[in-house]
Amino acid sequence: MDDKLAQLLREYGIASPEITLLRHNENRTFKVTDTSNGTDYLLRVHDPITTNLAGVQHTRHGIESELQLLRIIAQKSNLVTQVPLTTFSNQLVTPIEVDGHQHNCSILRWIEGRNLTLEDSATADAAYQLGAQVAALHQVFDAYTEVQREDRPDYGIRRIEQMLTQIRRGVELELFSPDHYATVEKTLTLIADRLKSLSPQTAKQGIIHADLNMSNILVTPRGEFVFIDYSLFGFGYRLFDVAMMALNAPKETREHVLKGYFGQESLTQERYAAIEGFMLSAVFGYYAFVMEHEAAHSWIRERMPLLCENRCKPFLNGERIFLSF
Repeated sequence: MDDKLAQLLREYGIASPEITLLRHNENRTFKVTDTSNGTDYLLRVHDPITTNLAGVQHTRHGIESELQLLRIIAQKSNLVTQVPLTTFSNQLVTPIEVDGHQHNCSILRWIEGRNLTLEDSATADAAYQLGAQVAALHQVFDAYTEVQREDRPDYGIRRIEQMLTQIRRGVELELFSPDHYATVEKTLTLIADRLKSLSPQTAKQGIIHADLNMSNILVTPRGEFVFIDYSLFGFGYRLFDVAMMALNAPKETREHVLKGYFGQESLTQERYAAIEGFMLSAVFGYYAFVMEHEAAHSWIRERMPLLCENRCKPFLNGERIFLSF
């Protein structure tokens, strides 16, 4: 495979690459160092590790829409982002054959940094900055009008229905009991029902990142926060991104994430309730993605009963759970 990747990289003008596999999740990702000049890049082979991670975002049109979004972020904001490269023939996406299957590939500029930790968001200022940065990102998203909805995932109520189907497989795989699934179903159904009755301001939708977990936020040597991996971006509720970012802060500073995002706007009880629902949706989304990944099964067996008991049941009983994660 390395020979094929090296040949592909030459189309981007990288003649002497050193290729290191980083991980295989929604894509196979590699760090590429051009040994002729020391420049680093991120190579992605768009080949998801499980079927639950696959989707329209892996089509050529889907990938191109993501890369165009990265260009928009770089051009129309002060946010640091991974800028895509083009081939000598001005192509953003190139195909490669892996294990008898053809996959699309893309290359991004490398950004040096480490993954965000709870310690990084443990101060009020840092948590506020993370929230404000999500707000700035959403402003940029509003300027990206060329994307076609059919080229990106939909994270609306239909996504909740899809998650239920994917999570139900856990009962068939004997990862958790039917009673636990019933609790999950009640929780996600309540979240969906509440979404249908939200005020327009709380229910605002548009383009969202959809995967703002700690592994997709870098802390650079200069202390900057950089959002990466837009491969799952799509259309959904803006508060979903806010909820995911809130999960990245300890409970002591979590409120400051919301203050950074909303600024002077009031934090109504409706907004809090919606954010709590999206926090649970984000957690369930991860379970759904890895349900068919055997390496995650022992983790699911251990964690699902705790999630149902400590998060879902209090949520169903009307208790506040914003600070319980």
